[in-house]
Amino acid sequence: MRALVVLACLASLARADSYGRDARVAHLGRALAALRAMGADGRVAFERQLHDAVRARCRQATPATGCMSEVGRAVCGGDGGKCAAADVVLANEHAASDLVDEQTRMKIVRTSSDYHAAILRELDARFGLLAAELVLADGGDLAAGIDRFCTERDRHVHRCEPGAKACVTDLPWQRCAAGLVWYVVTHGEQR
Repeated sequence: MRALVVLACLASLARADSYGRDARVAHLGRALAALRAMGADGRVAFERQLHDAVRARCRQATPATGCMSEVGRAVCGGDGGKCAAADVVLANEHAASDLVDEQTRMKIVRTSSDYHAAILRELDARFGLLAAELVLADGGDLAAGIDRFCTERDRHVHRCEPGAKACVTDLPWQRCAAGLVWYVVTHGEQR
Protein backbone atom coordinates (compact mmCIF):
# COMPACT_ATOMS: atom_id res chain seq x y z
CA MET A 1 0.00 0.00 0.00
CA ARG A 2 2.76 2.43 0.97
CA ALA A 3 4.58 1.71 -2.32
CA LEU A 4 1.38 2.49 -4.21
CA VAL A 5 1.07 5.87 -2.48
CA VAL A 6 4.70 6.68 -3.25
CA LEU A 7 4.21 5.72 -6.91
CA ALA A 8 1.06 7.87 -7.11
CA CYS A 9 2.93 10.84 -5.64
CA LEU A 10 5.82 10.38 -8.05
CA ALA A 11 3.44 10.13 -11.00
CA SER A 12 1.70 13.36 -9.98
CA LEU A 13 5.07 15.11 -9.61
CA ALA A 14 6.10 13.93 -13.07
CA ARG A 15 2.87 15.32 -14.56
CA ALA A 16 3.31 18.59 -12.66
CA ASP A 17 6.89 18.94 -13.89
CA SER A 18 5.85 18.09 -17.42
CA TYR A 19 3.03 20.64 -17.28
CA GLY A 20 5.38 23.29 -15.88
CA ARG A 21 7.90 22.61 -18.63
CA ASP A 22 5.23 22.66 -21.32
CA ALA A 23 3.85 25.97 -20.00
CA ARG A 24 7.33 27.52 -19.84
CA VAL A 25 8.19 26.37 -23.36
CA ALA A 26 4.89 27.72 -24.71
CA HIS A 27 5.50 31.06 -22.98
CA LEU A 28 9.01 31.26 -24.43
CA GLY A 29 7.63 30.38 -27.87
CA ARG A 30 5.08 33.21 -27.65
CA ALA A 31 7.80 35.65 -26.59
CA LEU A 32 10.08 34.58 -29.45
CA ALA A 33 7.27 34.94 -32.01
CA ALA A 34 6.10 38.32 -30.70
CA LEU A 35 9.61 39.80 -30.57
CA ARG A 36 10.39 38.56 -34.08
CA ALA A 37 7.14 40.04 -35.38
CA MET A 38 8.02 43.46 -33.94
CA GLY A 39 11.12 43.80 -36.08
CA ALA A 40 14.27 45.59 -34.95
CA ASP A 41 12.76 49.08 -34.71
CA GLY A 42 9.64 47.77 -33.01
CA ARG A 43 11.70 45.87 -30.40
CA VAL A 44 13.75 48.97 -29.61
CA ALA A 45 10.57 51.07 -29.29
CA PHE A 46 8.89 48.39 -27.15
CA GLU A 47 11.92 48.10 -24.86
CA ARG A 48 12.11 51.89 -24.54
CA GLN A 49 8.35 52.16 -23.85
CA LEU A 50 8.58 49.60 -21.03
CA HIS A 51 11.78 51.14 -19.65
CA ASP A 52 10.31 54.65 -19.59
CA ALA A 53 7.00 53.47 -18.10
CA VAL A 54 8.76 51.57 -15.32
CA ARG A 55 11.00 54.55 -14.53
CA ALA A 56 8.04 56.93 -14.47
CA ARG A 57 5.62 54.76 -12.55
CA CYS A 58 7.68 52.41 -10.38
CA ARG A 59 10.37 54.67 -9.05
CA GLN A 60 8.72 54.96 -5.63
CA ALA A 61 6.50 51.89 -5.76
CA THR A 62 6.87 49.09 -3.27
CA PRO A 63 7.26 46.34 -4.17
CA ALA A 64 8.82 47.22 -7.50
CA THR A 65 8.00 43.82 -9.00
CA GLY A 66 4.29 44.37 -8.54
CA CYS A 67 4.54 47.78 -10.18
CA MET A 68 6.60 46.39 -13.07
CA SER A 69 4.01 43.66 -13.55
CA GLU A 70 1.25 46.29 -13.72
CA VAL A 71 3.25 48.31 -16.25
CA GLY A 72 3.84 45.19 -18.35
CA ARG A 73 0.12 44.34 -18.34
CA ALA A 74 -0.81 47.91 -19.27
CA VAL A 75 1.67 48.04 -22.16
CA CYS A 76 0.83 44.59 -23.57
CA GLY A 77 -2.91 45.18 -23.36
CA GLY A 78 -3.79 41.52 -22.84
CA ASP A 79 -2.09 40.31 -26.04
CA GLY A 80 -0.54 36.98 -24.95
CA GLY A 81 2.48 37.23 -27.23
CA LYS A 82 3.15 40.85 -26.40
CA CYS A 83 2.78 40.09 -22.67
CA ALA A 84 5.32 37.25 -22.99
CA ALA A 85 7.64 39.70 -24.80
CA ALA A 86 7.11 42.23 -21.99
CA ASP A 87 8.14 39.56 -19.47
CA VAL A 88 11.40 39.12 -21.40
CA VAL A 89 12.11 42.85 -21.58
CA LEU A 90 11.29 43.47 -17.92
CA ALA A 91 13.37 40.51 -16.75
CA ASN A 92 16.28 41.83 -18.80
CA GLU A 93 15.69 45.35 -17.48
CA HIS A 94 16.79 44.14 -14.07
CA ALA A 95 19.37 41.56 -15.11
CA ALA A 96 22.34 43.89 -14.75
CA SER A 97 22.89 43.12 -11.07
CA ASP A 98 22.90 39.36 -11.77
CA LEU A 99 25.01 39.43 -14.93
CA VAL A 100 27.32 42.41 -14.60
CA ASP A 101 29.53 42.66 -11.54
CA GLU A 102 29.58 45.88 -9.51
CA GLN A 103 33.10 46.81 -10.64
CA THR A 104 32.03 46.77 -14.29
CA ARG A 105 28.78 48.65 -13.56
CA MET A 106 30.73 51.38 -11.74
CA LYS A 107 33.12 51.64 -14.70
CA ILE A 108 30.11 52.09 -16.99
CA VAL A 109 28.75 54.84 -14.71
CA ARG A 110 32.10 56.67 -14.84
CA THR A 111 32.71 56.32 -18.57
CA SER A 112 29.29 56.47 -20.24
CA SER A 113 27.09 59.43 -20.97
CA ASP A 114 24.06 57.11 -21.37
CA TYR A 115 24.15 54.41 -18.68
CA HIS A 116 21.04 52.65 -19.98
CA ALA A 117 22.47 52.21 -23.48
CA ALA A 118 25.87 51.19 -22.11
CA ILE A 119 24.48 48.60 -19.71
CA LEU A 120 22.32 47.18 -22.53
CA ARG A 121 25.50 46.74 -24.62
CA GLU A 122 27.23 45.03 -21.70
CA LEU A 123 24.22 42.77 -21.12
CA ASP A 124 24.17 41.95 -24.83
CA ALA A 125 27.76 40.72 -24.57
CA ARG A 126 26.86 38.54 -21.57
CA PHE A 127 23.74 37.21 -23.31
CA GLY A 128 26.01 36.34 -26.25
CA LEU A 129 28.10 34.15 -23.95
CA LEU A 130 24.95 32.39 -22.78
CA ALA A 131 23.87 31.93 -26.40
CA ALA A 132 27.22 30.32 -27.20
CA GLU A 133 26.72 27.93 -24.28
CA LEU A 134 23.21 27.17 -25.56
CA VAL A 135 24.46 26.36 -29.07
CA LEU A 136 27.05 23.99 -27.63
CA ALA A 137 24.51 22.33 -25.34
CA ASP A 138 21.49 21.91 -27.53
CA GLY A 139 19.95 21.40 -30.93
CA GLY A 140 16.28 21.20 -31.75
CA ASP A 141 13.27 23.33 -30.89
CA LEU A 142 14.54 26.72 -29.75
CA ALA A 143 12.01 27.43 -26.98
CA ALA A 144 12.38 23.91 -25.55
CA GLY A 145 16.16 24.16 -25.85
CA ILE A 146 16.26 27.48 -23.99
CA ASP A 147 14.05 26.08 -21.24
CA ARG A 148 16.13 22.92 -20.89
CA PHE A 149 19.42 24.81 -20.97
CA CYS A 150 18.31 27.38 -18.38
CA THR A 151 16.86 24.68 -16.14
CA GLU A 152 20.01 22.54 -16.21
CA ARG A 153 22.79 25.14 -16.58
CA ASP A 154 23.27 25.98 -12.94
CA ARG A 155 23.44 22.47 -11.62
CA HIS A 156 27.16 23.27 -11.62
CA VAL A 157 28.47 26.43 -9.96
CA HIS A 158 29.66 29.23 -12.28
CA ARG A 159 31.90 31.69 -10.49
CA CYS A 160 33.30 34.83 -12.12
CA GLU A 161 36.21 36.99 -11.10
CA PRO A 162 35.22 40.67 -10.66
CA GLY A 163 35.55 42.46 -13.99
CA ALA A 164 35.68 39.22 -16.00
CA LYS A 165 34.43 39.80 -19.54
CA ALA A 166 34.01 36.20 -20.64
CA CYS A 167 31.99 34.85 -17.75
CA VAL A 168 28.34 34.51 -16.84
CA THR A 169 27.73 33.57 -13.23
CA ASP A 170 24.88 31.47 -11.87
CA LEU A 171 21.49 32.79 -13.00
CA PRO A 172 17.88 32.24 -12.09
CA TRP A 173 15.88 30.56 -14.88
CA GLN A 174 13.99 33.79 -15.63
CA ARG A 175 17.16 35.83 -16.24
CA CYS A 176 18.74 33.08 -18.31
CA ALA A 177 15.65 32.47 -20.47
CA ALA A 178 14.83 36.16 -20.96
CA GLY A 179 18.40 36.99 -21.91
CA LEU A 180 18.58 34.17 -24.43
CA VAL A 181 15.21 34.96 -26.00
CA TRP A 182 16.20 38.61 -26.46
CA TYR A 183 19.65 37.78 -27.78
CA VAL A 184 18.49 35.14 -30.24
CA VAL A 185 15.79 37.40 -31.67
CA THR A 186 17.92 40.55 -31.86
CA HIS A 187 20.90 38.77 -33.40
CA GLY A 188 18.94 36.45 -35.68
CA GLU A 189 18.70 32.74 -35.34
CA GLN A 190 21.52 30.67 -36.75
CA ARG A 191 19.46 27.45 -36.62
